[in-house]
Amino acid sequence: MIVEPDVDTRLLYRTTLEPVAGVICEAEDGAEALGKAICERPSLVITEIRLPRMDGIALCSLLRKDPATADARLVVVSGAASPAIKARATDAGADAVLAKPCALDELIVTVQEVCGGNSAYKPAESPAAAPTLLRRLMKSHTHERRLTTAPPNAAPAAFCPNCATALTYLHSYTGGVSDRFPEQWDYFACKSCGTFRYRHRTRRLTPVVDVGNVPSSQYG
Repeated sequence: MIVEPDVDTRLLYRTTLEPVAGVICEAEDGAEALGKAICERPSLVITEIRLPRMDGIALCSLLRKDPATADARLVVVSGAASPAIKARATDAGADAVLAKPCALDELIVTVQEVCGGNSAYKPAESPAAAPTLLRRLMKSHTHERRLTTAPPNAAPAAFCPNCATALTYLHSYTGGVSDRFPEQWDYFACKSCGTFRYRHRTRRLTPVVDVGNVPSSQYG
């Protein structure tokens, strides 16, 4: 089950994982996900932390407590995967925590790691075929993703939401699911408050922890 309010992100996760993990269902908020999970009993739940009606951490906690879903593997994805957030997610029962934007191969490897011992999990075709499958997925579903300091859209002037200091531009990630779904994330630094990410499509500036969580080599 993929729990994510953004339809494009759900599409990216779905097209990436379907060849590896089999049947996938979706939910766009925590309350919907809880109801579907109890009825459909997915072997794996990938959830964003920031969700309408019920956040991802509360969802994990309830899934762990319900006998119908207690054995599900839980992966939490967060744009602000700080040590405190990771600790809260782990305490709520999460098996893994990924920082956004997570690379597709990192997502696949995490799914394989947390679900490898689950009999309901459908693994890759074979160990030897996994690298080929991974390259095919990266080529097919990660459209022109790359790290750059010269993005197609100029990075905006940004100010730290904590101390109002002008932020220093670092670099950008560009790409998307296809040419129909272009994306751009700009990364900025504040000497006092850390790193921030600006997403052009949503026009939101959010704090992040690891700027380099996706190596540039994964973007060609």
